[in-house]
Amino acid sequence: MIRLFKHYIPNAVVVLAAMDFVGLVFAGEGGWVLRAHQIHMHVGAISARIPQLLTYALSLQTAMIAMGVYGTDALTSLRFSMARLLAAISLGIIVLSVLVFVVPGMAWWRSNLFYAMVLSYALLMLLRMMLARFLGGEAFKRRILVLGAGMRAQRLQELARQPGA
Repeated sequence: MIRLFKHYIPNAVVVLAAMDFVGLVFAGEGGWVLRAHQIHMHVGAISARIPQLLTYALSLQTAMIAMGVYGTDALTSLRFSMARLLAAISLGIIVLSVLVFVVPGMAWWRSNLFYAMVLSYALLMLLRMMLARFLGGEAFKRRILVLGAGMRAQRLQELARQPGA
C-alpha cells in the first residue's frame, strides 16, 4: 500500500489509475486521428499535441477521482463502475469545454471531444473487464484484521461471508 495525504491506497488502485491515464492519452489521440481522417486533414506528429493530450487525460482523471471511480464500490461492481465512469467522463468533457473558453490560447479541439469521450469510455470499461477477469474483485477489496472476540467480531465475520460485502 502507498500512503498519500494520510490515506492508504492499495497498489492495485495505483496501477489501475496509471493504466487509466495512459488509456486516456491514447483515447484522446484516437479522437484526434478519427476526426482528422473524417475531415480529410493531415494528422501530423503526436509531439505537436502532447500538451492537449496531457490536459485531456489529467482533467478526465481528476473528474474520475472526484466522482469516486476508484472507490471500493466502483472497483468491486462492474455495473457501478460503468455508471461512475460515464458520469466522470461526461464531467471531464464539460470541464474541458469550459476551459476552451476560459483559456484563449489552449487550442483544444472541441469537435474531437465526442470521439475521445466514446473511445475513453470504451477503453476504460474494457480495461476494467480485463482486470476483473484476470484479477477478480479480490485485488481491490479492503482487508481488515479484527483483534478480539465478541458480538462485534462475530458480526464482522458474518458480513465477510456475504457475497458483495
